[in-house]
Amino acid sequence: MKFWQKLFLWTLIIFVLAFDAGAYILTTHACSFHQQREMENGMREQSIILTSVSERIANLKTIYADASENEERLAAMLKPLTEYYQPQGVLLGLYDGEKAVAGELAGFDKDLLRLPGAAHKKTVEAVIGGKRYAFVASKLPDDPHLTLVYARDVSQIDVFRKDVSRIFVILNLVVVPFIAAAIYLLLRHMNRPIAQLNQMTAEIAGGAYDKRVALHRNDEFGNLEKNFNRMADSVEQHMAQLTQAAEDRQQFIDDLTHEMKTPMTAILGYAAFLQQAKCSEAERDMAVTNLYDGALRLKNLSDKLLELAYLRGEKIAMEEVDTAALFRDVESATRQVLAERDITLTAQADIPFVHGDAILLLSMLTNLVENAAKASGAGSCITVRAFREKAQVLEVQDRGCGMAQSEIEKITEPFYRVDKSRSRQFGGVGLGLSIVAQIARLHGAELAIDSAPGKGTRVRMYFTD
Repeated sequence: MKFWQKLFLWTLIIFVLAFDAGAYILTTHACSFHQQREMENGMREQSIILTSVSERIANLKTIYADASENEERLAAMLKPLTEYYQPQGVLLGLYDGEKAVAGELAGFDKDLLRLPGAAHKKTVEAVIGGKRYAFVASKLPDDPHLTLVYARDVSQIDVFRKDVSRIFVILNLVVVPFIAAAIYLLLRHMNRPIAQLNQMTAEIAGGAYDKRVALHRNDEFGNLEKNFNRMADSVEQHMAQLTQAAEDRQQFIDDLTHEMKTPMTAILGYAAFLQQAKCSEAERDMAVTNLYDGALRLKNLSDKLLELAYLRGEKIAMEEVDTAALFRDVESATRQVLAERDITLTAQADIPFVHGDAILLLSMLTNLVENAAKASGAGSCITVRAFREKAQVLEVQDRGCGMAQSEIEKITEPFYRVDKSRSRQFGGVGLGLSIVAQIARLHGAELAIDSAPGKGTRVRMYFTD
């Protein structure tokens, strides 16, 4: 059963119970109030009749001294009163102890006649001939051996109770279906946003990450809509990242396979050549040299991959790194590469230190200088600078061949090369700038690359203070 259906049933059940309980309480209270009023009226009327009876007996005593003891005279005295009040639904009886001396009444508990004194009254309800009567009994003040019993027909209370109950039954039959229909329509209307959210959730779960909820409400459902859409944005963004990561991983594997294939093919080919062919010393030297170059490329590839793997899990401790000493280490690490290409390295430290990891910063600058050397011709100059421009900056600039803007956007991807033939010629594997980007990320720094074809390249690493 759906939530709105449960809510509908429970709301309807609670309403019916509350309505019926209210009707019962109201009916009971009204009947009790009516009954109390009838009893009070009966007691007042009984007091009036009691006074009249006492006066009549007193008058009879002036003529007959035994008037209060003579049953016939008492019955004759009470008869006019009985005939007068009977059409009004009132019965009268006069008792001497528990013995009826005039107007005997039946159907009530004789305990009503046991009164402790003349000033006391007793009341009780009883059914006589299918009718409900309210009984009131009290002793005559001047003749305490006599008790006047007054019975008033209060059957209209039962009629009233039945009429009110019938009205509420009719109201139940009319109002409850109307209320049920109103609750049903209201809950269906209120459940519409939940249904829309449920539908969107199912569609997003099915892969439609671009779906969004549009409720246009200013209540709690409106807040739920905003939070849901923010969650959907986050899910879509994370799914895009996961998709991109999977594509990058597959591309990385494809590129790695391709990079390994070329030197491995060369190594296997020249190894087979040396094993099987009869060759001259010069040919043997050429084969050995090519074997060495292939093995060196595999070693460089392995070293770069290990460095990338190390950087992905690395957490660095920031410290002050002396820029002058850092540049000397860079010059020492790149001296052979620069000498082979007849390239000059110029270092300029305008700030005494930068905050970072000395080993990682040396690796980053070494990779940048080596890349710059590959892009520069003989006799060129590469500049390494450390200065402040709102924040600490490390810069490597060359005057080499440069690259287009479309190349800059891809240059930090693993195995990406602007000029593949030139990179392989100088032993590159296309991972240098990927390592540089990882080191910048670990330092919380921004990597900015400016380049243009024929005008060289400038790479800056902006530190956050």
